[in-house]
Amino acid sequence: MKFDEIIDVKHWQNIQNAFSSIIGISLRTIDSNGEIIVRPSNLAAICQEAVSESPIARKKCWQWYPQLAKNIDQAKTNGFYENICPLGLVNFIMPISLNNTETVFLIVGPLVYEDSKKDTHLTQRINDAEVDEAKFFECFNKLPTISLSKLNNIVEFLNAITAFVAKLKDFDRRANSKGFVFDNEQVGFLLKTFLELSMKICAAERGSVMVFEKQSQLLSIQEATGLSQEIISNTKIKPGQGLAGMTIERKKALFINDKLSDRNLKAHMHKPTLKSAFVIPIFQKDKILGVISVGTAKSPNRFSDKLMELLNLLVGMALEKVYLD
Repeated sequence: MKFDEIIDVKHWQNIQNAFSSIIGISLRTIDSNGEIIVRPSNLAAICQEAVSESPIARKKCWQWYPQLAKNIDQAKTNGFYENICPLGLVNFIMPISLNNTETVFLIVGPLVYEDSKKDTHLTQRINDAEVDEAKFFECFNKLPTISLSKLNNIVEFLNAITAFVAKLKDFDRRANSKGFVFDNEQVGFLLKTFLELSMKICAAERGSVMVFEKQSQLLSIQEATGLSQEIISNTKIKPGQGLAGMTIERKKALFINDKLSDRNLKAHMHKPTLKSAFVIPIFQKDKILGVISVGTAKSPNRFSDKLMELLNLLVGMALEKVYLD
């Protein structure tokens, strides 16, 4: 099965762009033949301003992709590994396979890795490719530096996203069935899946799924981590009440942190240990489904506007084909 049969390439472009923005590193996705699947995200200045000026260097780069894909496929490697491009720049390659699709490869870089192999022929390579040496090294000094721990976090982040996307295909299959309508249980499971993703990529210690009950017109907690059973059982919230209710009323996700200036939101902050949180309302068209909340007491942490943007993007993908009666 082809990669684009599992996920629309437009969606993957958006995910790649958001992911690249969060980690601050250029990303490219190629298929098993070395063809670029979507536009590169956050393309490094060294590629745009130095390498692109040389026809020889551009040719070397385009020839690198098919050879890279071939070598990776033969190696049958899981996880990630380092690769040096024809110009001597360090990249990390991460294979991605969704529900037994053809494997595609995410190229993370170029970058400077703390323990990367030192290429003593870097100057010779760029001279052979007729790249302007001064411009090359000016841009080289701006490349992001990455540690092994950050790289492992990136892999964990990517694995969580791809696992979520793979699960969405199961919902897509059912949604495409004639006459299929999602019931409350299925919607709840979808939201639980999204909560699991959110907690993983945010590295959150607490989180909950609140589902909107039509009959009572109240939000109640269906799934939770890091909350007491008493809170889970007794919490019933009206739209407009508390942070969860306010997101429903405003139809807008909230990013809560120490720098919060909204007095109305601050008035509902009853947990002094909470350093950052996302509260995301889930709507299908104009129908309220529920609210996802994730939070952390750690500082510093991964929570940011860019990360919330990615989460909103992913939940939007999940709800595209959900039909409610």
